Amino acid sequence: MDYSLIAILALVVTLMLFVAEIFLPSGGLITVLALTCMASSVWAAWMAWWGTSPSLWWTYIASVIVLIPATLGFAIKFFPNTAWGKKVILEVPTLEEVTGFQEETEHLQSLIGKTGKTQTLLNPSGFVLVDHERLNCESQGMIIEAQTDVKVIAVEGTRLVVKVKKQPTAEKEFPEQKTSQSGDTIAGDALDFEIPET
Repeated sequence: MDYSLIAILALVVTLMLFVAEIFLPSGGLITVLALTCMASSVWAAWMAWWGTSPSLWWTYIASVIVLIPATLGFAIKFFPNTAWGKKVILEVPTLEEVTGFQEETEHLQSLIGKTGKTQTLLNPSGFVLVDHERLNCESQGMIIEAQTDVKVIAVEGTRLVVKVKKQPTAEKEFPEQKTSQSGDTIAGDALDFEIPET
């Protein structure tokens, strides 16, 4: 068994794992694997060089001390600019993107309290027409039929939250009331009759 080859390969794997730990959240699992590989590399280097060539052993130790921080620094500085790094690392949104989102949010906030008409069935999400503008919306967990008058009550993300607009309650019409000769009130639909004179 060639311990020197094992030491070098294990060191390379260790460096790769340390770089991966920076960019891939693993809850410390990758770090444990990296430390295990590093311990294996040190053990293999001890077996390969300590007894025969101590100078190689100390060269190896110095290389480990220099290579680990150098590799991590190089990865932090240059890896995010690579094509693969851009896919792995989420980029910070630009000022234009943030400004556009804020303007959209402010516009939707200005619609709170206004009424509109659903364009599709809300189950619970769909589209609503408010101020001649077709917008995404959602109800409060209930199904609302299309062409229903609704009121905007809140904004969640880029969606309006709507509820069915309450229709004004019609006043109940009561029949006209008449007062009898004795002063008692009787319903207007009661039969009129005359009291015979005595």
